Amino acid sequence: MMFTFLAFNLSNAQDTCETAIDATVGVTSVGTIEGTANGGCYTFPGGFGAWYSYTATVDGVVTITSDLAQNDGVTNSEDTRLSIFSGTCSDLTCIGGNDDVGSFNFLSTASFSIENGTTYYIHWDDTWSDKGFDFEITEEAISCSNSLPFLDDFSVPNTLIACWESVDADGDGNGWFVADYDSDDDDTPDGNPMLVSASYASGALFPDNWLISQSFDFSAYSATDNLELSWDARGVDASWADENYTVYVATGNEISDFTASTTTFNEIVGENGGDGVFVSRTLDLSAFAGESNVYFAFRHHDVSDQFALNIDNIAISSTLSVNDFESNTFTHYYNSELKTLNFESSAMALTSIEIYSILGQNVMTKSLSNTTESLNISSLTDGVYLAKVNIEGNYKTIKFVKN
Repeated sequence: MMFTFLAFNLSNAQDTCETAIDATVGVTSVGTIEGTANGGCYTFPGGFGAWYSYTATVDGVVTITSDLAQNDGVTNSEDTRLSIFSGTCSDLTCIGGNDDVGSFNFLSTASFSIENGTTYYIHWDDTWSDKGFDFEITEEAISCSNSLPFLDDFSVPNTLIACWESVDADGDGNGWFVADYDSDDDDTPDGNPMLVSASYASGALFPDNWLISQSFDFSAYSATDNLELSWDARGVDASWADENYTVYVATGNEISDFTASTTTFNEIVGENGGDGVFVSRTLDLSAFAGESNVYFAFRHHDVSDQFALNIDNIAISSTLSVNDFESNTFTHYYNSELKTLNFESSAMALTSIEIYSILGQNVMTKSLSNTTESLNISSLTDGVYLAKVNIEGNYKTIKFVKN
């Protein structure tokens, strides 16, 4: 009798949000879907649902998927629909979901940003099938940097999900995403992930896609410091490259804050050299020196039927003021044989250096005292880094590749 009672509870524990089964990283098996349905993520609800609760163990991104080989339509369902909620069972908010992975794959995959210790609710419904299946949860820890120097080159693609806010303002379901192209057609990606927003995908699109940064604190900077936002942009297809985009900077992160800002950059990139090749752009941020909350946004808009806009290597740097540059010459170079980063300042002593990974993690800090310095960086793994050099209270930010 004890065994029968326990089996009954386990089979029905997924029936409501309040009785949701705890799901953790790994594979979870879903029985026949026969619980309470919730259609909050869709215009039409299923008749029944299956509920699971998941508590994040890292800050970063989680992926929930039923796109597994065992869900082949024989023993398990091959047609699922997924909703994900935050909040409490009495006050749920839809934060994402997925119906079909692709045109011929009716399983479901969704990734979203998570905070360590926060509980989320996973809901599967029977819109297409009530048959059981397996789903898998995977977590990726991501540290989001909002300190200077800042760089995101999307070599960790999920920083897009964890560290940026993406708004599909036109509501067509086509927003910003990260892609690694195979430009030489050798069936291998180039190894350079980048942002993409499309104006064509099996037909003309009319994008109004926003990508909004985290908050940056410029309160320690003055008007004499050179604060600069930089990025690379291109229209990926040289024949259809006239992608229109705007960059905005504001002290608030609402779309109305950005559209009211007077600090903006706009171009049709294909008309300005970016027809199939990347061009580097900058925007002066010195007007925001002293502000404690500064945001910037990329907007792909007022264009249709071209192909796709690429954005890469988004960075914020602070450099010596104009007067300091005029009186002091600063040079640097990397010696790949000795694994040293070398600096020379013509008149002002180097005070310190901080080296950051592309994820904004401080990997080395060292005090300096001379106009010429050589820093051994053999302990660093190969990759791209930013070095923030302090020259008597002024800062110069450089990007280098350690190999």
